[in-house]
Amino acid sequence: MGCDVVKQHHTLTQILMGLLNHGFGLEAVEEAEPPEEMMGIAGMEDELRRPMMLLVKAKKK
Repeated sequence: MGCDVVKQHHTLTQILMGLLNHGFGLEAVEEAEPPEEMMGIAGMEDELRRPMMLLVKAKKK
């Protein structure tokens, strides 16, 4: 990418309970998966075990 990227790592508990404790209601939770055509790339199968992204849809109650 041409620059340093600071990665943030949080547990599901930190993410989801943080939202719930601040008055949000969860509407959807999805772990992004690589498309089937990328599964031949080295390391992609690991992304099914520990996805690189978590998508959360929450709405303030």
